[in-house]
Amino acid sequence: MKKEYILLSLLTILFISCEKEITVDLPKSKSSLVVEASINQQFLNLNYVYITRTLDYFNPDLSMNGVKNALVYITPGQINNMDTIWDESQRIQLYDISTIPIIDSFLIGISGIYYNPLLIPQAGIPYKLDIEADGEKVFGVTSIPNPVPIDTVYWKQIINDNDTGMVFTFEYTDPIEQNNYRLAVYNGSSPFLLGWGSASFYRTFDDALLNGIKRPYTFLSPFKYGDTLSIYLNSIGRKEYLFWESYVKAANNGGPFSTPVTVKSTLSGAIGTFTGYGTSYKRVILK
Repeated sequence: MKKEYILLSLLTILFISCEKEITVDLPKSKSSLVVEASINQQFLNLNYVYITRTLDYFNPDLSMNGVKNALVYITPGQINNMDTIWDESQRIQLYDISTIPIIDSFLIGISGIYYNPLLIPQAGIPYKLDIEADGEKVFGVTSIPNPVPIDTVYWKQIINDNDTGMVFTFEYTDPIEQNNYRLAVYNGSSPFLLGWGSASFYRTFDDALLNGIKRPYTFLSPFKYGDTLSIYLNSIGRKEYLFWESYVKAANNGGPFSTPVTVKSTLSGAIGTFTGYGTSYKRVILK
């Protein structure tokens, strides 16, 4: 037994003395442009283009500064049979908000968001997006579907085990053709979203199962008495719907070492989307 112990100790020392530090030189992943471009027919503050870059997972610099000095244009068009004719005379340039007077004082230190208050999109019209940034070009096309109105809203209070919750429902009439929706809800007193990303939560869904009927949409007690809700029922195109559906799956994927999920980008030259929102809006106070 003593000999076995001595032999085990010698083997341990041998392995430790032979241990060598190994440095693995992992290749850097190529940085790509990431674009979130949004237009709608109702809220001017939600017409913007946000440009960033992907990050190398092993890069210690995790700064999320947006891409500066990009050239960003949005151009309306007209559908002629199978072709789209772009009206270059109506092309509008968007500018980095860090360079726009007044706006820059409210959003200090933020860059990469491009905006122009003169951009007033309309439903039913196609739009194209052109970006030049860091020597790269990005192109995308979208249109704003006709908005689907929110017909009615109602809510009730449920008291259970001394916990007060509000069950909130809104109803809308789904048109007979295929429709795709991105619902955004903001819980707060401010009537304005500072970008779609500031909403409290989202839902993306379509009418594949229930089409052409009046539909209720119910929230089961995530809200409290007195909450102020801003409801944005957004109609979006099919390819935009598929992007946001894949985006949600990727966001819930569990990290970089999980099974990869392909995000279905709608852009050429970048990861991301150019989404036209046909926006229907209601603001209610639950009391």
